[in-house]
Amino acid sequence: MSAVNRRVPCLICALMVFLCVSTNSTADREAPDFYTWIESEPGRSASLAQMKQQCDDVRDPEKNLKCSVSVLARMFEDKAANQLPDYYLAIKRRHAGAIANDPELKPLFSMFGSESLATLRQVADFSVTQTKHHEVLPIHPYPSDGQSTDEVLPYIDVKAANGVSARFILDTGAPQTRVNTETAKLMGIRLLTDSHYGYSTFYGERDLAAQLGILESLKIGAREFRNVLVFVSDRDNLLGLDLIGKSGRLKVTKKTLEINAAPPTRCDSPITYARMDFNQRLTIAARLDRRATLAIIDTGNVDYLTSSSPGHSPDNVTPSHRTYRGELSLAGRIRSITYKYYPDYTIPPSMLLGQYVPSILLGWGAFNDYELNLDIASGLSCFNRV
Repeated sequence: MSAVNRRVPCLICALMVFLCVSTNSTADREAPDFYTWIESEPGRSASLAQMKQQCDDVRDPEKNLKCSVSVLARMFEDKAANQLPDYYLAIKRRHAGAIANDPELKPLFSMFGSESLATLRQVADFSVTQTKHHEVLPIHPYPSDGQSTDEVLPYIDVKAANGVSARFILDTGAPQTRVNTETAKLMGIRLLTDSHYGYSTFYGERDLAAQLGILESLKIGAREFRNVLVFVSDRDNLLGLDLIGKSGRLKVTKKTLEINAAPPTRCDSPITYARMDFNQRLTIAARLDRRATLAIIDTGNVDYLTSSSPGHSPDNVTPSHRTYRGELSLAGRIRSITYKYYPDYTIPPSMLLGQYVPSILLGWGAFNDYELNLDIASGLSCFNRV
């Protein structure tokens, strides 16, 4: 199975459908106060408490439900596990009728049982132990030494509180960190046994099941994350953008992950950190076949380039995808490129200059030519030619 079919870039399908359809496409029309504020400078830096207060001030029931779901999504992103139960139950009580009659929201608000909610209330606050010294960690091409496969992806060593280490794919295309079921057992993750949800992928997979769990400690080099809310399923271990983005200034090359890296001396392609509730993305401006588009930097995708729309006259057709030749323009550099299109590709379109355009993914293959300088906290991130 190819790496693109194993990845999970879009978690909690019901929530994403509700937010993408009801919030993002109509946010300016239906809930201008909350969503205009959240895109402003105060909104982008707002705390959870400030977000909750701003949403509480929205009196219209339909608009209040939508902004409440957005706040809930931010709690997941911020790993605020112990704040989830009360807010989750408050939304269920306040909007019981609307939730019961909505086919997307009903599964979402059935994801936690009473035992899960009780466990979440007892979790200590999420925290990150910062380090200031420069670290260079090796990136491994395979999930374990001595293993060779056709799929070369960026694996890094991650350690749990009990000393167990495992390799996780460094995946900037996955909004949330995911742990394999067997790895979760070895690392001592406290599984929320009566939690359950369905999720989909951008590549046509549907109705995949997983649970939630709490990891006491997760270490990447000397940096430690404590009381981490993670997703647990039977798929690969992924270190998602939720934790990558909390790791300080990083530099990702084909062979190394640098923590507390030096600022880049140039910025060929500035990166935008696009936050669409659960679906955080790193995007840059590009042109494919002379058409302006947004490129999502997705280190968990094995391909060099994947497109959400087909080109002209495929060079190769397989049951899963088609291969095309095209022209990629990135940071003023034009080059001939071979890219893939998957018929079941479901990534939603992006906005560029007010127009909907198809998205492309720059995957791990592109790191033969590029490197990633990431500093989400400062807003100064770049995708540079090697």
